Amino acid sequence: MSQKRRRTGLLWLWALALLAAGCSRATAVIPSPPIEAYPFREVRGGIGVGLEPYFTAEQSARAFRGGESFPENGVLPVRVFIQNGTGAEIAADPQEFRLIRPGSRGEAPLSPQDAFAFVKVPPRAWAAIPIVGESVTAARNEPRLKDLESRALRETTIPAGGSATGFVYFRFPEAEKSLAGSRVALVVKSTASRGIAFEIPLQGRRDIPTPSAGGGSAGVSTLPAPKPSVSTTPSGATRIEGLGGGLIIRSPSQ
Repeated sequence: MSQKRRRTGLLWLWALALLAAGCSRATAVIPSPPIEAYPFREVRGGIGVGLEPYFTAEQSARAFRGGESFPENGVLPVRVFIQNGTGAEIAADPQEFRLIRPGSRGEAPLSPQDAFAFVKVPPRAWAAIPIVGESVTAARNEPRLKDLESRALRETTIPAGGSATGFVYFRFPEAEKSLAGSRVALVVKSTASRGIAFEIPLQGRRDIPTPSAGGGSAGVSTLPAPKPSVSTTPSGATRIEGLGGGLIIRSPSQ
């Protein structure tokens, strides 16, 4: 066998090995915990919204293929859980969510395709191999795009007593190690009202891992929540502060 043919054969084997590596890990199954398990949550008018930012590389890697690269590429997935405890349908559109950081007026989320553009694997040495190089790059990128698309929260209508969950993706610079001062704003619309606005504070540091809502041992880096402070408003509603940085208001009928 000539040296040229031997080199070509080795390149093919190397490329196929990379191809297999890119397709080997199946999509992880993420548990669906109740709203009480979410570190940041708010309940208003019978509608509950829970948030869990996947802030660390370790947690993103468990939920998304290639997720270990999300922080360094400035992509922050936020898991959203919406629970309808009202007697009417409610609707939510993730494109109306906003991430408000200190000094910002609110940043719209990324579509799954836009998030993928930041985290996709760029062509590397194997790209020089005709056809095979392109196939290897595509094989490594396809699972990333598939996970981002399949896990995204969609515009949805939630029936009475139902719930919806999914991820919303935001730009968050890798150089910023803390979520302190950040919050997510959204509006849940209802046929029984003009809509209920939520603004839920986030906390977390990338260098202080703590358990996630799903029960992982190295999940989202949330700071310890203060003890709840319970008070009663003049209207008789119960106001509970300090639950993971969120706020819960229960009407007297709840």
